[in-house]
Amino acid sequence: MRRAWPAGVLAVGLLALAAGPARAEGPDILSPRFDLTIWSIVVFGVLFWVLRKFAWKPMLEGLQKREHSIQAALDESKRAQEEAQALRLKFQQDMAEAETRARAVVDEAQKRAQQSGDDMIAKARGEIQTERERLRREIDLAKDNALKDIWAQAANLSTMVSTKVIRRNLSPDDHRRLVDEAMAEMKDAAAQRQG
Repeated sequence: MRRAWPAGVLAVGLLALAAGPARAEGPDILSPRFDLTIWSIVVFGVLFWVLRKFAWKPMLEGLQKREHSIQAALDESKRAQEEAQALRLKFQQDMAEAETRARAVVDEAQKRAQQSGDDMIAKARGEIQTERERLRREIDLAKDNALKDIWAQAANLSTMVSTKVIRRNLSPDDHRRLVDEAMAEMKDAAAQRQG
């Protein structure tokens, strides 16, 4: 702008010289004048050269710089938009991958919990079964001991009875009755043992 100012002043001065002094009788505007035409062409040429050198060239350079900076900003914006799009896609992929990993971890934890629960149940069932078998053995052992005691007491009783009977005279009917009673007691004891 500072360069264009002197060029404008020079152009106005040249136009004033070309017009020449004013005439007293009045100018005829429509009549062609050769000298004015030449001065107009010279002034136009000088003005054109001055404007081209000091005004248009800097203005064009400024406009080109601005165009280049706008284009660079547009390119930068487009590149940033593409990077943002790529980052968004990467973020979505990472989120999907993290969700898949989280789902796999949860599934694995559920499987482990289920397996642990099943193992605990199986272990408890095994312990219960072992305890049942131990209790059955103890019951069978107690039953066998009770039966042994009963047999021992029965043997003692029969010994006592036979001692008492032997002290007195046994008739064949008494003898038969004692044998029948002993046989019946043995059958009852065997039936109870099986039941």
